[in-house]
Amino acid sequence: MLLAIDVGNTLTNFGIFQDDELKGTFKTESISTKSIDEYDAIIELFFRKMNLSEQSIDKAIISSVVPSLTRVFVSLSEKLFMVKPIVLGPKLHSGLQLKVDNPSEVGSDLVSDAIGGISIYGYPLFIADLGTANKYLYIDEDGAFAGLSIAPGLAISMDALVNKTAALPEVSLNVPSHVMGKNTRDCMNSGITYGTAYQVRGFAENFERESGKKLKMILTGGNAIYVKDILNEFVYDETLLLKGLKEIAKRREK
Repeated sequence: MLLAIDVGNTLTNFGIFQDDELKGTFKTESISTKSIDEYDAIIELFFRKMNLSEQSIDKAIISSVVPSLTRVFVSLSEKLFMVKPIVLGPKLHSGLQLKVDNPSEVGSDLVSDAIGGISIYGYPLFIADLGTANKYLYIDEDGAFAGLSIAPGLAISMDALVNKTAALPEVSLNVPSHVMGKNTRDCMNSGITYGTAYQVRGFAENFERESGKKLKMILTGGNAIYVKDILNEFVYDETLLLKGLKEIAKRREK
């Protein structure tokens, strides 16, 4: 079995694959001050819940945007599963063509999203990955990563509203039933959720215009759940990045 680990700025996602089938997933907060022993306990609890033993894992792959946690999960892979994990980085050949000015700047999360999207949906593609940041990817007609836009994510936008204004309160994220709010909570949530959805649509339309191609629209990322019902023209794939990691691991075996 393969353990795929996606270390994001806010959450770390784990997926267990048996061949091509995703058998289970779980998430925990990405906290760089958390000890190896704490993450060890979290992983062991998950394996116990799934009735799996650590010995069932014979491969591991890690995508990480948090360098301090990369080291933690490399150590845990070697300690718990006795496997040396594949770690995505600029020197790892993923098979993805990068038509950008500085290929070394393309993050492992973007590479994983792109390969996941290509392997499942083909190309050309527009992928909206809504996490700590909103990332908008363009995969061209050759299956190459050929463009990207980055914007603040939903949580960052909400934090900015609360912390940079004097009168707006802290509210939990949810999607109001109407765009026009009648109270402060709904007004803020409308601006954040519907505003993000309209942002996604706007980028998708402009990516199509600039590329001159009709693109398949894919929606993923931890915060996509807040806007997926608004963006019903998009294919929602919650585990796209993990599937990309699985595909990269398969390619490395060949």
